Amino acid sequence: MTDSAALTPAQCRRLLGERGIGRAVYTEHALPAVATMNYAVVGERLWFRTAQGTALERAVDDAVIAFNADAVDAARRSGWSVTVSGRCRRVTGPEPEAVRTALDTWAPGVREVLFALDMAHVTGRRIGPVELASAS
Repeated sequence: MTDSAALTPAQCRRLLGERGIGRAVYTEHALPAVATMNYAVVGERLWFRTAQGTALERAVDDAVIAFNADAVDAARRSGWSVTVSGRCRRVTGPEPEAVRTALDTWAPGVREVLFALDMAHVTGRRIGPVELASAS
């Protein structure tokens, strides 16, 4: 049997911290756009980097965006999905040490533009097999 349930904000934040790859959802030329990237959750913010001059850099500074991450286990027909939305801002000062340590960018090239997304609204769901209690 499979069950689906909403996740609490605390559960969502914990799951986000376990991943590191997700999707920024933003608006480009009045149309929805999505960029897959590495991220880190440090404090009450979700952090990511992009290259200078990208559409993402132009679109997300001081904008409200969404960010989604998930995990799927096809064999068990289970997984989770978490979406964060809030104001995204370019970081112009020194990069916090905790962010530098936590944020590992896989994409080639220089990703020198750092953004911090305020996690104002956090929602998530999980789906998976119902674990039945064993009979005593």
